[in-house]
Amino acid sequence: MLSIGKLAVGQADYYLEQAQGSVTRAGAVASGVEDYYLHVGEAAGTWVGDGTRALGLGGVVDALRLDRVLSGCVPASGDPLGRVVPRRVPGFDLTFSAPKSVSVLFGIGDDAMRGVIRGAHDQAVREALAYVEREAGVTRRGAGGTVPIAGRGLIWAAFRHRTSRAGDPQLHTHVLVANLVLGADGRWGTLDGRRIYAHAKTAGYLYEHRLRALLTRELGFEWEPVRNGIADVAGVAPEVRRAFSRRRAEIEAEMARRGTTTPGAAQVAALATRRAKDYRVAPEALVPEWRARAAALGLDMPAIREVVGQARTRGVEGGEVDELFARLGGHDGLTKERSTFRRREVLQAIAEGLPGGVDVGLGELERLADRFLRSERVVVLADGDRRSEVIGVEGQLVTGLATERRYSTSELLERERRVLDYADRTRGQRCGVGRENAVERALRRRPTIAGEQAEMVRRLALDGDGVAVVIGQAGTGKTFALATAREAWEGSGFRVVGAALARRAAIELEDGAGIESESIAGLLEELRKRPSRVLQRRSVLVIDEAGMVPTRALAELVDHVERAGAKLVLVGDDRQLPEIGAGGTFGALARRLPAIGLRENRRQSALWEREALSLLRDGDADGAVRRYSERGRIVSGQDDDAVRTRLVEDWWKTGDPDDAVMIAHRRRDVADLNGRAHALMRAAGVLGVEGDAGIAVGDRVVMRRNELRLGVVNGERGTVVGAEGGGLDVEIRGQRVRLDPEYVEDSVSLGYAITGHAAQGMTCGQTFVLATDGLSKEWAYVALSRGRESNRLYVTREARESAEFMPNVDGTWRPADALRDGLTRSAAHEVATAQRWRGHVIER
Repeated sequence: MLSIGKLAVGQADYYLEQAQGSVTRAGAVASGVEDYYLHVGEAAGTWVGDGTRALGLGGVVDALRLDRVLSGCVPASGDPLGRVVPRRVPGFDLTFSAPKSVSVLFGIGDDAMRGVIRGAHDQAVREALAYVEREAGVTRRGAGGTVPIAGRGLIWAAFRHRTSRAGDPQLHTHVLVANLVLGADGRWGTLDGRRIYAHAKTAGYLYEHRLRALLTRELGFEWEPVRNGIADVAGVAPEVRRAFSRRRAEIEAEMARRGTTTPGAAQVAALATRRAKDYRVAPEALVPEWRARAAALGLDMPAIREVVGQARTRGVEGGEVDELFARLGGHDGLTKERSTFRRREVLQAIAEGLPGGVDVGLGELERLADRFLRSERVVVLADGDRRSEVIGVEGQLVTGLATERRYSTSELLERERRVLDYADRTRGQRCGVGRENAVERALRRRPTIAGEQAEMVRRLALDGDGVAVVIGQAGTGKTFALATAREAWEGSGFRVVGAALARRAAIELEDGAGIESESIAGLLEELRKRPSRVLQRRSVLVIDEAGMVPTRALAELVDHVERAGAKLVLVGDDRQLPEIGAGGTFGALARRLPAIGLRENRRQSALWEREALSLLRDGDADGAVRRYSERGRIVSGQDDDAVRTRLVEDWWKTGDPDDAVMIAHRRRDVADLNGRAHALMRAAGVLGVEGDAGIAVGDRVVMRRNELRLGVVNGERGTVVGAEGGGLDVEIRGQRVRLDPEYVEDSVSLGYAITGHAAQGMTCGQTFVLATDGLSKEWAYVALSRGRESNRLYVTREARESAEFMPNVDGTWRPADALRDGLTRSAAHEVATAQRWRGHVIER
């Protein structure tokens, strides 16, 4: 794997001071940055990268020159290189770490095996670094850094280490990349760090792929299936890998002691248990203990010999390439989750998709990627080029680098165009046109209906477009308006059918608007079997939360609507949570058609909060944060555990676990908050008998799977009223439901905290929102718009998962900056069709 961290100002000097022995061990541990790079017991660091030659660097890394380079100075003299940039980031730490199984074999194998593994690791690192250097060695010029300039190579120092903090075998290489590059115009500048981060994942995939190929060639290793670019050696059992991850075990033990389970809690536990490496103990001295521990788990020397020679490398075969390309260009390939992709994502997919024993070098991998991009399966989009035209900077001709070119697949583009073309063709075709007297009668029956809601009903029932789009902002009462439209249509002789992505949302549509509704998956299944029983010419299909419907599902729905001659109504908000699969079609339709808008928020009781949400929705993060801060609605801190504790305590003070809800981005964060809430409930004596799943009478729970025979729906919340025999009796929507033990074990969780996706569409009294590093403005808008009375935001930091081998190099974290960055980051999808494209052939 490849982990990346940003060195803080002055932090590199601190590592070097430690290497020179001027910082005490106690001071190092207290600071949390005790893992330094220059020390005895490990291989000497070496200068790497084409940019080192321009500074006369080479050979072994020494403290003085490294310090000067990371400070942006000439290594020989200490003079500044270029202008001094305030708050300049010294550089980045790219840490390449071998899979645990490889590290274990490296640690316990004989000298020959260790030499081969070490050599393969070093070569894989070099090849991955060559890719980073070529793709990310870029600086910028001009006002605001708008002109990207190619660099003449990166400057980095590589340090190979063999052990983890806990003294386990962990082969990894720290590559310190100086934030310094000589531009093609002959001037020094800082790196465009965004590109380092953008290409780091691809570099990690390339490292892992090359490591597998080299070790198969030299040692005959077989590999387990590749997941997220990483695979372990077949024959090194999971229990062995866990036994040699004692650093992780230490963190988990500390988390258990604290009663916490989340990544944020892991960060706290990592700091609490962190200790300096004992560099007085050479890794060689640990080998006997490693071998004894492995042998006790069945991985002795005879077992190691059985791992060797099980496979042979081979070149990639034509049939494999065709099969891989077909998969990458299909519905489960590169456009499964996003409508467009870049060349680096093709490289990742090929590196992961080829079998472990296939020996394909980086050059051939790139040629395969380019061959795929030239194939008929791919369409080239025109929003960027790998290399732009030659441009002039201060009289010199240099190569400018534009944004990365994007691509899509012919298969997805055809589906997008089918939806958009159908919407254009059926404008004004008198689809679903009701009688005016029926419309007005339905409106009169609801005297409280507002002006824009009434306008929505009239346009839906009378405009006659084949596809109608409603943009309903949070809290604008779209369900109330849909109920009126449904009555108008039915009064005009139409049948109204509804659907939503989640069955829970479909039930809410049915309960709130009176529209017979189903999940989209269920509706499509029924349409494939008996289409005429679902849709006829005098039918209206209403899709709620349409902004979450992926393009492929929407295209299939359009096909059925077109064959039936029915009307399609899409209701949603393209600025709330996006599609899970490739999407953007709803947003494209909203921009292409005369969308019907609902803007007046009727949910939040306070005017300032409605205004803050409008600012957040429109992308004004500063304005939104200022309003929430002025009213004490934002809590933040460096201590993740303390922030989470405060969140749960504030939730508890409401005294209403039904109408006060905690919301988090990831399920593991939800689990942590639920565990804390359950502990408070238990300590307060409000819980009764506890069932086998650790859920007690009085607990609030959430269902995580549809089970029609039990009468429960994924995402529904309920209250436990009985816990006997391994099952649970839960009150849901006023009815008592018996959940059998199997369902409880697999699909019931505590429901005090829920994910943002589970929260979309719900309304409650108060929300308490945990904001971590994965925040986006769409997610925040959904989470902060659920509560009528108040919505509070708790800002904390996501923990890194590389505590075993990577130092704390991310510098000072500023909650305000992190929150602002998250609230300006969009997760919205865009259709590939919205970008101009130019055929199938590209030039390089």
